[in-house]
Amino acid sequence: MNNHGRHGKTRKGMQLPCRSFASVSFRVFRGPHSSPITKTRDGESRAGLAPLELTLSLPIMLFVMGLMIIVGTTASWKVRTVTNSRQAVWRTIDPRDGDDDPHSRGWPTNARMEAEEGSTPIDYDPYDTHEVVRGQPFSAPTGEQLQVRDSLFDMQAGLTNGVTELERPFPVMGNMPPRQIHLYREHPLLSGDWQFREMELRSNAQRRILFLYPADYGRSLSRYVQRYHEAALAIVLNPLNPILETLDDDDELRNPVPSGLTYNPPYGIGRAPDYHVPERSPRGLLLNPDRVCSTSRDELSQTVIGPLVRETQRVPDRLTRDFLRMYRGHLAHIDRLMEIYNNPQTPPATRAQIAPFVSAMNGDRPDLEQRIEQLESFQQSL
Repeated sequence: MNNHGRHGKTRKGMQLPCRSFASVSFRVFRGPHSSPITKTRDGESRAGLAPLELTLSLPIMLFVMGLMIIVGTTASWKVRTVTNSRQAVWRTIDPRDGDDDPHSRGWPTNARMEAEEGSTPIDYDPYDTHEVVRGQPFSAPTGEQLQVRDSLFDMQAGLTNGVTELERPFPVMGNMPPRQIHLYREHPLLSGDWQFREMELRSNAQRRILFLYPADYGRSLSRYVQRYHEAALAIVLNPLNPILETLDDDDELRNPVPSGLTYNPPYGIGRAPDYHVPERSPRGLLLNPDRVCSTSRDELSQTVIGPLVRETQRVPDRLTRDFLRMYRGHLAHIDRLMEIYNNPQTPPATRAQIAPFVSAMNGDRPDLEQRIEQLESFQQSL
């Protein structure tokens, strides 16, 4: 290319700047419709290298794309493995056994999904050396060691594992080691209920404390057992028992409640209350071991003995209340029948049904009114 002053011309007459450049390459246009040619500093052309670079980088791109597919597929199956491990153990909880529960939808038939006996999930049990649970620190009055059934306090009894295991070939690049997706998952579950059947008890009414600590209390505490027998016999053979039957076995209160158009005394309240058992809050106190088993005398006096004494003082009032209820119910039944009998609008058949009882009701009324008056006066004195 020849220089003509400041500007030069190409073969086709296009004028291009002819200044010298220090750049790596420059572009030469061969015509108005031709593509530019990129040249290096040494004058070598780079035309056609883009397809070559694409061809060289395409395997790397495909490899990365395959890894993305494998990772995504593995993540999806991992979620299914975790979910099915939970399903495998939870479907076997009593009363179910899992035999009639099919595998989850989409889970391969050749993949593993089952429940098995679990291994130890806790390396260190903080209650392993607890005085009550594991050890034998207590001594009976005779010096005999208190035995403990350790197996019944095993925290890991009934441990079951839900296990799922899956092997699937890679969705792409199947020859790449390890050539497959391998997933394994365990889901431990403490399924023990500590029910009487699991504890080898005869029934749910059997006392567990005697089974947990199988000591011969009768031989070790013979003196206390003898005192208990003597006290029980004294209560059973008490000559005043007929008088005390009112406190828990009163025949008069047990009579039925009056009803209907008949009159068949004696009447009662339908049950014989046990006045030895406290009402309201003292009953809950006696059933609360945290209160009754306290070693503080002041606390026992305030929370247990005091309420029990006050409840014992209420026994006369409770007796009076129930007997008044019985007599008032009897008298109200007489008044209702007499009102029906004396009503002129009462059908003759109904009057004829009540007529045989009129004389008996008139004879019982004064006695009931007198008893009610005596009990009301006694109640006011309380």
